[in-house]
Amino acid sequence: ALPSRFTVLRVVGLPLRVLGRKLHSLLAENENALFFTAVCLVGLLGGLAGAAFRWAFDWVVLGLWHRPGQLVFVALEAPWFARLVVPAMGGALAAALAVLFATRRTERGGFPDILEVISLGGRMIRLTPALKRATASLMTLASGGSVGREGPMGQIAAAIGSRVGRSFRFSQERIRILVAAGIAAGFAAAYNTPIGATLFVLEVIIGSFNMVFFGPAVIAAAISTVVTRFFVGPGPIYPPGAEFAMASAWEILPYLVLGFLAGLGSVLFQLVMEKTYAACDRTRLPLLARTPLGGLFVGGLAVFWPYVLGNGYEGINLVLAGELAVGVVAILFFAKMLATTVTLASGGSGGAFTSIMFLGAMLGGVFGVGVHAAFPESTGLSGAYALAGMSGLVAGTTHAPFLAIIMIFELTQNYGIVLPLMLTSVTAYWVARTLRRTSVYTEELRRRGMRWEGTAQERLMRSLQVRDIMVRDVELYPADTPLERIVEIFQNSRRLQVYVGDSDGRLLGIVELHEVKRVLSESEEELPPMVIAADLVTEIPVVTPDDSLVEVNEKLWFRDLGQLPVVDDDEERRFLGIVTRRDVLGAFDREVLHRNALLAKVRAIEEGAGFDYLELPAETRLVKIPVPPRLVGESIRAARIRQETGVSVVAIERVDAGGRESRLAPEPETVLKRGDMLVVLGDEAAIERLRG
Repeated sequence: ALPSRFTVLRVVGLPLRVLGRKLHSLLAENENALFFTAVCLVGLLGGLAGAAFRWAFDWVVLGLWHRPGQLVFVALEAPWFARLVVPAMGGALAAALAVLFATRRTERGGFPDILEVISLGGRMIRLTPALKRATASLMTLASGGSVGREGPMGQIAAAIGSRVGRSFRFSQERIRILVAAGIAAGFAAAYNTPIGATLFVLEVIIGSFNMVFFGPAVIAAAISTVVTRFFVGPGPIYPPGAEFAMASAWEILPYLVLGFLAGLGSVLFQLVMEKTYAACDRTRLPLLARTPLGGLFVGGLAVFWPYVLGNGYEGINLVLAGELAVGVVAILFFAKMLATTVTLASGGSGGAFTSIMFLGAMLGGVFGVGVHAAFPESTGLSGAYALAGMSGLVAGTTHAPFLAIIMIFELTQNYGIVLPLMLTSVTAYWVARTLRRTSVYTEELRRRGMRWEGTAQERLMRSLQVRDIMVRDVELYPADTPLERIVEIFQNSRRLQVYVGDSDGRLLGIVELHEVKRVLSESEEELPPMVIAADLVTEIPVVTPDDSLVEVNEKLWFRDLGQLPVVDDDEERRFLGIVTRRDVLGAFDREVLHRNALLAKVRAIEEGAGFDYLELPAETRLVKIPVPPRLVGESIRAARIRQETGVSVVAIERVDAGGRESRLAPEPETVLKRGDMLVVLGDEAAIERLRG
């Protein structure tokens, strides 16, 4: 019989929860110390998870290829039909595992999802689905799928960060920081590069050098690197056989040209990936057929060019040493591009970062051979250009030039190559950014309809839609409403405008208070006869439920309006409600500034119910606290929380023995248990009285 869906959670998640509770009880008086402990724990577990993934990878390679060793060299020793069949077999295993593990709650996964979670919040990264995806990735990687291990290792570590944060009962903001620290730990475990891992989080995942994320990322990456070096050693992944450096000042020009070519190559890679995804989607084949066919395609390439298999580690080292013929290197650039895009588009799971470095090494290697042959006295070895090409492709595809410079330097520990890396990376970034606004990671978010440009705060506001904050119960008055009735409406309310529509509920416009005043002042009669709402209507900009708050804010400020009508679409214009400037500012206060003294964000459980913002009385807060020890075992009625402290219990969060979370309504007979979390409403003094 198959294990239950919570087996992995019991084995991995429950010990973390118990450890979190023990540490929480020891350090409860100092939350900063508790958070620092959690960051260290994420780094440690991320490093151990990376080591476990490497160990499992070696065993799966042995099982699939029947010989140990580095993947490409194992494949070179295998007969040609093994190179054809094993990737297809690995694709079938990966697809079967993906289908077996698929559940209603399983997330799509990958760095785009992590980008969305860290920058926008709103949900957690679950450990169990991450481990399931990593198992499928293991089959893809070990069978020769053209992807890297940084993807699954980073996702596992990110999920560990989320799990640790929830075990320690941290706020959503601190859980996001721990997720980012987890990515740094996973990336450091994959490449043995703590500085590069930190920069990957800041420049790619966060999009800015935010000091809130910087410290935890540094600590987690450093601890993970120490753990990784304990298992795999301290040396660089790509140790150069020679000291690469600029041979003369004249080399500035060819490195700039290489940067231009790397920028074009970055755009080409993204275009090929986009077209390959589209082609695979058009086939409408099920995953169980599509992924093995993708593996078969990669295997067909590997029959002739085995270096397309795996993440490309072996091929990069050979290019750096100048041991591959220039014709083979040129072919490998295009073959590896096809192998990587087909692996990912067909359903294979893994990272693209190492494959991107492989492409850069091939491009730089070919270019370096040509330059050195033309100007042997004034140019360096082709290996130096291969390293510069690696940084150029990384900068162009990720839009992170600083990461590219430091990453390649750390991977080689060769300081002499830094100047070429700087020239090539920045040039490639400019070219790629000019030709394509999205990076290889944000392109998936663009396909989901999300705009990623702008600051982190702007991205957060773009993620919020009108439907999240709109007021729906607003009356639409008929076009034939007499002036007398309109005057009465204004006299009996504080409105500055009323909304007017036709008999089908379509918005015609608004009647503004100052327009009514103008009509009354110009008329000799107290209330001009025969004047109706349609005669006073003024056009006004409208928004739809799908518009972002950034678009709403632009329209509000353009006309200096206090509110805007919400319609179903720009053509039908059926009136749905309004959105006010106060609502927009309240959402900004809550989501960007994280101040919850005035507004509480409420999310309905039902799918698609969206959000609502409830205004709280001044000095009132909605917070989540652990059940005070003195109340454990008491019912809500017997605890007399409201009567004794003035605090209202809104909900109870409870975790059962299987690690499943549930939210309970605070019924009078509900008994409070150890480990429960209370969602309470009250002022600071009252909440402190409840904490005891």
